[in-house]
Amino acid sequence: MAEVSGAQFFNYFIFLLVPFFFGLIAKRFKLSPIVGYLFGGIILGNVFKGLVSVETVSQFAHFGIILLLFSVGLDLNMTQMFVLKKFVIIGGLLQILLSLGSITVLSGLFGFNTIQSFLIGIALTTSSTTIVAKIIQEKREENSFLGEVALGILMLQDLAFIPFIIIFTYLNGESTTGFEVFRRIAISVAEATLILVTMYYVGKRIVPFAFNKIAGVSRELLNLFILVFIFAVIALSSTFGVPVLIGAFIAGVLVSQTLEHHHVFAQIRPLRDVMAIVYFVYIGTHVQVPQVLFLLPKVLLFGSLLVAIKGLILLLIFMYFRFSSRMAFSMALFLFQVSENAFILLSMAFSNKIFNSDEYLLILSSVLMSLILTPYLIHRRESLYLVIRSFFKKKMPFVDVFIQKRHDFNEAPIEEMKLKNHIVICGYGRIGEQVGSALALANIPYIAIDYNFQTVQKHKKEGISIIYGDPNDADVLRYAQLENAAAIVIAVPLRHDQEAIIMNAKKLSTTVLVISRVHTEGDRERMKDLGAHTIVLPEFEASLMMIRRIFMHKKMSREEIVKWIRHIKLVRGAS
Repeated sequence: MAEVSGAQFFNYFIFLLVPFFFGLIAKRFKLSPIVGYLFGGIILGNVFKGLVSVETVSQFAHFGIILLLFSVGLDLNMTQMFVLKKFVIIGGLLQILLSLGSITVLSGLFGFNTIQSFLIGIALTTSSTTIVAKIIQEKREENSFLGEVALGILMLQDLAFIPFIIIFTYLNGESTTGFEVFRRIAISVAEATLILVTMYYVGKRIVPFAFNKIAGVSRELLNLFILVFIFAVIALSSTFGVPVLIGAFIAGVLVSQTLEHHHVFAQIRPLRDVMAIVYFVYIGTHVQVPQVLFLLPKVLLFGSLLVAIKGLILLLIFMYFRFSSRMAFSMALFLFQVSENAFILLSMAFSNKIFNSDEYLLILSSVLMSLILTPYLIHRRESLYLVIRSFFKKKMPFVDVFIQKRHDFNEAPIEEMKLKNHIVICGYGRIGEQVGSALALANIPYIAIDYNFQTVQKHKKEGISIIYGDPNDADVLRYAQLENAAAIVIAVPLRHDQEAIIMNAKKLSTTVLVISRVHTEGDRERMKDLGAHTIVLPEFEASLMMIRRIFMHKKMSREEIVKWIRHIKLVRGAS
């Protein structure tokens, strides 16, 4: 075996060090590390040309993308998609179709031909599962209605990647008739349908049995079998003319049906992460800075119109589904960007000579622009929403009146009688509903407020006194007769909402008891400063229940348990 020279190892060191450095910078500015890896690749491609063999890097990069697509399929949860099928399936399909059509038209306006525009529309229509899912988890919104819908749509888009990649595989730069293009697309859709049906039945019957048997023999053999299975499915798929990347995706979906899929994900993730980094660095090496600088005005214009169009489509779809304007705006900011899968599709089209170098760089740079904007806009979505509402209020008051009085607020009467000493519950999710159930059992009157139209519809049918509206709005609180209420329970999850509700409640009534939930110690101090009387940290209360149970198991007396619980609360400063 030929030895690798020390100089070559130094080259590999530089090749990994540069993207590592830019990944750190990206994290420092709260961006996805993927952005840093892409910039690292740009530096390598422009400053350190010829550092490492293109063929060597290409092989590692393609292996990385195989593992990346395998893990995407592994994470696919079809059950979650069907739980919220009205919003996920119908809303997701509407978003894909409308975005596809709009981006195709936009691309045509920028001088791309029909085939190019259509492929750009396909490549840019989906959103980033990697970045958005991570942000939702960081913000602890994965179990919220908004988080579940967003994650469900991302899964649907991942599923749509199957026909997308088949289309890109069979279209190339050779001139062809419109009928031939349509024929190829029809065949790709038929193949995708066949793949999905086969994937479902095989995944339910054969694959779990095989993995269960091997897991019972040896953990080491199971780890080896993971790679054996991936390559076996890819080889079998290729035999039937299915693209390699689709084979990797199918392998992931099949394994997701097994009991061992969490173990498989844990074992494959470190290797996947390293190989995927090489892939994104490899993509970045294709970006030539002088060409991008020349195209910069066009990139900024195309990228801005792209994210604006996708965001507007999402906003209108979910306002049509009667999401409050705030929730629809949040959904638009969660999903306006372009998926990392676009890099895969665009690189395939570039290899097939569908795009020239300038065209490829224009679209690639626009995708990168949308990914950079994503964390910045999502983390500031509340302030952005208020800025836009303030603009409408000053410049277009009729729009603000429509949103506030017609879309976000149900003015249908709740009670004919004048309420007094009742409880107002802001947010009727899991916590709010439990509070309402307890009040109903105790015959204590209450009114709930929620900006999830579906939640309001459901509970109105059950006879619950509930208003569809934004509890941040002073008019909505006034309609709930807060000035006559005994207490207000703030069960909404976001800190900005909690702050606004407390301040509006204090304006309407100086005597109302304010009880608020929070997630962090910093939030607790902030709510106390604003005037909340009781602040509850659900995680802290859950820990107290566990501690109490441990003390009981240790045969401690009731007096000792009460004393220690009080001491813990005192140390934490819990109210």
